[in-house]
Amino acid sequence: MTKKPTRIPLRPNTNLLTILEAVHTDGKPRVIEREGEPLAVIVNLEDYIRMVAEPKSKRAKKKLLSLVGVWQDLDAEQMIANLYKARYRLYQSD
Repeated sequence: MTKKPTRIPLRPNTNLLTILEAVHTDGKPRVIEREGEPLAVIVNLEDYIRMVAEPKSKRAKKKLLSLVGVWQDLDAEQMIANLYKARYRLYQSD
């Protein structure tokens, strides 16, 4: 699940402690900006550990493995037969 970050303009009176506590409480990342330009992102510790400790390839593998069995009810033989029929009709119409 991707959390959309909240953008926060950096001003002389910006209270970073309040921002840190909010990130800790709701888990939503915050992007600190100066004049509309992103300077830093504050994320909670759990998200940071997940991003750093687990390689991207391992996360991708988990996502791919979660798809195992999605097409288990697909009749492959019937699909192939339908493809051949469609191809045959296509060439017959030329």
